[in-house]
Amino acid sequence: MTIQLQGLEVVADIIRKNYDLGDVGLPRPLEGAHQRRHRKMVVETSKGVFLAKTYTRSLVVIDSLNFQHRLSEHLFANELPVARIQKAISGKGYVEVDDWVLELQEFVKGEPMTLTLKTLEISAKALGKFHTVCYGLPAPPRDVNMWRFSEVPMDIFISFFNMAREEKDESSLKPYYRYLIEFIQRAAQELSIEKRSEFEVGLIHGDWHGANLLFSGEKLLAIIDLEFAGQGCYLEDISYAISNLCIRTSVNPDKLRMRTLLLLEHYEKKRTLSYAELVALFYAVGVKHITTVSYQSKNSSSVAGYTPAQWIERLAFQCRWLEEQSRKARWGEKL
Repeated sequence: MTIQLQGLEVVADIIRKNYDLGDVGLPRPLEGAHQRRHRKMVVETSKGVFLAKTYTRSLVVIDSLNFQHRLSEHLFANELPVARIQKAISGKGYVEVDDWVLELQEFVKGEPMTLTLKTLEISAKALGKFHTVCYGLPAPPRDVNMWRFSEVPMDIFISFFNMAREEKDESSLKPYYRYLIEFIQRAAQELSIEKRSEFEVGLIHGDWHGANLLFSGEKLLAIIDLEFAGQGCYLEDISYAISNLCIRTSVNPDKLRMRTLLLLEHYEKKRTLSYAELVALFYAVGVKHITTVSYQSKNSSSVAGYTPAQWIERLAFQCRWLEEQSRKARWGEKL
């Protein structure tokens, strides 16, 4: 009688048949991982622990995986840590099974980046090196808007403001809201299509934030989640890094300045920003920051511990600070 395998047993059986890993245990879902785009499972074998990912099978997915694997090997060869791809017996970095695809990566026993001055320095150097060593590599078009840091989606922002209005008297929020609208308008001008020709493009990570940088203490173990990598504007990676690592939760001007200058100082040890990039950067950070907070508020009553009404005030303060840094950069003043 043939035994019909089900669920995670199917995954384990596919791994046994297609990889030379000895004994293979039953996979278990990766705790705390988003499972929206694909399933992520931990698999213990005689030859180590691996992260298994499954995808819907299509030519787009296969092309994307081939690119990610080439990029992963390139980063490793240039001494940037990554989760290594485990090759199947066939020599490929994945296995195609009916209407799905299985990929195995080295399981990195690290933690998402905890912000310290040292980890901030390490992450900045790693981003600068990423951009530098990948310069000139063939990069596919990305499946998101290449200039997504240049404009705040107004429907999302208005919805976010409406949530704040339900929480607090509108008259007290209006000055902050009015300023943010003006900031968004000025940012759209500074990041307009006419000015984009002055911003350098190349192969970017596309999702550079603390959760995609695995550390052990203050040692960077792996840069993960390369699925958004592709042709893009370097300002997107840098603005996301500053928004997430330097600006996100602070309204202390000294902290904002210290963190931002530290990140830029160590990034520029690998790649120097042009004058146009530096002036535009702070608007790009604000756009990225407003968009992220507005979007995340759709699915939660608080983001990083703050409600929408609290965020309206904080965003206005942070964007005023960012706009002042752009003014200083424009006139050559010390940041």
